Amino acid sequence: MKQRIITGFLIAAVVISTFLIGGWIRQAVIFAFIFVGLYEVYAIKEKQWPKALLVILIATSLGLALISDTYMLISLLVIMMLYFVISIMYEWFSIQDLSYLFMMTVVFASALKAIDLVVNELNILFMIYLLVVTYMTDTGAYFTGYFFGRHKLNVRISPKKTIEGSIGGWLFGFVFGVLYAYLWVKNVDLLTMIVLSAICPVIGQLGDLAFSAIKRSFGIKDFGSVFPAHGGVLDRIDSLIFNLLFIYIFNVLTHMNLF
Repeated sequence: MKQRIITGFLIAAVVISTFLIGGWIRQAVIFAFIFVGLYEVYAIKEKQWPKALLVILIATSLGLALISDTYMLISLLVIMMLYFVISIMYEWFSIQDLSYLFMMTVVFASALKAIDLVVNELNILFMIYLLVVTYMTDTGAYFTGYFFGRHKLNVRISPKKTIEGSIGGWLFGFVFGVLYAYLWVKNVDLLTMIVLSAICPVIGQLGDLAFSAIKRSFGIKDFGSVFPAHGGVLDRIDSLIFNLLFIYIFNVLTHMNLF
């Protein structure tokens, strides 16, 4: 537990400091996380897949993130067809592999677009809000589950997670999210932030479970070992990715006046 606490604190300090400093340092850290995360996606089957597939994964993910939304559907179709061509040409690339890589390409590209939206349209303090609500949920879930967890949440996907931990995580995320929003988020009304603080802990935990399902399907415990007692990059940003995607969706729908 001690190693987990120390590592978690250091990760939070580095990431929050990076976003506050901004500039090329922030961009470098973001892309470092993205590149390592994409490598972890590839590394699950690196013994069966050639290095060229990693290059394709990185190129398609970054390309999709940078392209205009106007051409998004066309780009998705081209990438899908490319993966189908690889599957048709090579026996080592199954339809299951195709589905996995296509999904992760869309996830990473969308996460990058969401980061750009949050930082440039909502500001850095809102980005830090997302970090706070996400990782306080993770922290609350871990400690509540450790001390009070009795009833399993989903044994098939994540044997160690408990209902008590999930509830504790939601409570921590909600309280710290509202508190942070009240003190520092001034460009979004407080009622909206209260609603987001109630929803984001749920979305973040769904992200954690979603990536746990991927790990279970491939028979691995962690995506990597970059962070002692925490696993790989994907093990640390899975909840954050889902919250970024949720904020992106929420922002688009609210601008369309659907809420």
